[in-house]
Amino acid sequence: MRNMFLLTYLIFFLPRTILASPGDDLYAFMDCVYQCEQITCYNNHYYIDQYERGQELLDQGYDLYYYNPNWQFVEMPLPWHLRLLGWTCQSNCDYQCQRVITDERKKHDEEIYQFHGKWPFLRVWGIQELMSVLMSLGNLIVTYKFGFRRIYAIVSDKSQPMLLRKQYYHIMVVIIVTMLAWTASTIFHTRDYPVTEHLDYYLAGATILSTFHALGSRLFSMYKRKNQIYQWSFSIICASAYIYHVQRLYRDWSYTYNMRANITLGLCQNLFYCLIVFKLYSRYYYLEQSSKQINQNHLKYVDFKRIILPSFYSTSAKLYALYPLMLCTIVVLGSLLEIFDFPPIFHDLVDAHSLWHLVTIIPPYMGWYDWLVWDISENVWPDLLEEEELEKKKSE
Repeated sequence: MRNMFLLTYLIFFLPRTILASPGDDLYAFMDCVYQCEQITCYNNHYYIDQYERGQELLDQGYDLYYYNPNWQFVEMPLPWHLRLLGWTCQSNCDYQCQRVITDERKKHDEEIYQFHGKWPFLRVWGIQELMSVLMSLGNLIVTYKFGFRRIYAIVSDKSQPMLLRKQYYHIMVVIIVTMLAWTASTIFHTRDYPVTEHLDYYLAGATILSTFHALGSRLFSMYKRKNQIYQWSFSIICASAYIYHVQRLYRDWSYTYNMRANITLGLCQNLFYCLIVFKLYSRYYYLEQSSKQINQNHLKYVDFKRIILPSFYSTSAKLYALYPLMLCTIVVLGSLLEIFDFPPIFHDLVDAHSLWHLVTIIPPYMGWYDWLVWDISENVWPDLLEEEELEKKKSE
């Protein structure tokens, strides 16, 4: 449950790598890559031959390549830490020339361009996008610490009724898939290969679909025994949809299809979130009106050190029911960073995407999973007990 609104899903899961970028078409960049590869990869000091036999080569129909003696490149062999992450002479030349051309454009106050769909980041220890890696790891850590550990403790607690523990299975599945997705994101930002890109998007799709499944099950009360047939049918449909999604992308890696699929599910999830919150708010509103008392059953689930506006949301369960909307708003506002993208800053390490990953740490840290535990324990579980009582009365 790391992404909460349509804009969030659209931005996070859409591919950032495109087929071409303005920097790819710069003659200086292409000349730089050629020069680097000839000198460092093939030990071909072509510029000496051009200098000595320039006119002769032209008369024979050969092309003369631009040579810049100020361009300096790392000599072979590459350091071990670069080879460990799969850097080759050719890919290293591409990286070095991105840095060379970017530095030259900065000196002349020219626009900074992307190369191969990415900004020319400063590589650190062979890692292409260090800050995005660190932020992805941050998301993984908070999801594990505040989500997985808490939900796993409930699921594995044998003193709790089995029926109650089962209600947390959907959340546990989403958490596990989410942690796998953040792991894939970390790997992808470390080294951008087709396989790491595909793995990142496959798991991103799994996160969206598993969240969609959990929200749909919660909204339509499929956790009730009388709705089990709907639960199984819904689960089969979601699993089949994901299998189709992966096969579709495997056969034809279509960014357009991926975008449309994400938008469709994003719209549905947006609607599901709003309806769930509205139902809970209405429920507690009428309870307060009828009993003339403020319900505060949420207080034992709230960590006041990790909740936004505690003086407001701790007032009543009615207001606490709205808490996901606050987290959603933060995520959506953070997504504006992606819309107003900018070249990397702070020694070419920090860009809008890494800051966006920083924003997505907020929901799991600021009590998103606490809210889910409250919802199941205080809203879902009483419904199940009520259903049990009705079944007993009918059997009598």
